[in-house]
Amino acid sequence: MQYRELGTTGLIVSEIGMGTWELGGREWGDIDETVAIRLLQYAYEQGVTLYDTADQYGGGRSERLLGQAFANMQDKVVIATKVGYEIDSDGWVSQGWEQRPSYSASRDYIRTSVEGSLQRLGRETIDTYQFHAPPAPEQWAEAFETMEQLKAEGKIRFYGMALGSEAQALKAIEETGISTMMLTYNILNQSMAETVLPAAQSKGVGIIIRQPLASGLLSGQLTPDTKFADNDYRKTWGSEQLHNDLQQVETVKEIVGDATETLPQAALKFILAHPAISAVVPGMMTTAQVDDGVATAGLPALPPHILQRLQNEF
Repeated sequence: MQYRELGTTGLIVSEIGMGTWELGGREWGDIDETVAIRLLQYAYEQGVTLYDTADQYGGGRSERLLGQAFANMQDKVVIATKVGYEIDSDGWVSQGWEQRPSYSASRDYIRTSVEGSLQRLGRETIDTYQFHAPPAPEQWAEAFETMEQLKAEGKIRFYGMALGSEAQALKAIEETGISTMMLTYNILNQSMAETVLPAAQSKGVGIIIRQPLASGLLSGQLTPDTKFADNDYRKTWGSEQLHNDLQQVETVKEIVGDATETLPQAALKFILAHPAISAVVPGMMTTAQVDDGVATAGLPALPPHILQRLQNEF
């Protein structure tokens, strides 16, 4: 495993982290709790020290599993969790996006939520506490002021923001005291590369990348005939969309060739080649996926001509 500083926080994290939305059990299919805890511990044994989660994932389940897996290990793993969406709303995506959950970044909501996260994680301090989405304009100032207060009180070490538009990301980088930001960035979606990543790098904001495999498209395991479980949000993809996306994946495979052993490794190396990025957090539901991700850290960088083609093509 290779390790990097998370922006200018002083936190040292594995460049391959682990996303835990999948372990919530509501959007990616079922996973047994005992299996999930063992998987988290297995990832740590392979060198993974950064774990991304949210209070919403599984209605608190993912945070609780992390707390059980890493009890009394606060100094050994870095946990980034999120706040904003109502805690019991996970599962709405797989139900067809019809009832978008309520979102709040009010002072009272944040303060109530942080206590719940601390309890489930079994911690006195959260390493980085991130808004699950940008606060609404009318809550923006109060939300970030509250994060500063929590930091001063020692309940969180750093705070950040996830998702959002280019304009919202740039506003947060320029106008607030965020230390981390979670973005979607992968071979098939490079929209944040032109402005947001350079701006974050110039301000020392640590970038954590989500959905590095484009929700499994870059896993190399999906086909036009893939059937998703009822509680797997990808079941909402239309057949035409999946067909078109998989055609793009074939182009990626042609460009990458034999530069890496697996397609996911190429996808992760592409992301880690960007100097603004501190870590990438693929979702992992099996030990084989952990092994493949961890193996990526020790591989050589993608050749410059391949990187250039991937950047130009997509």
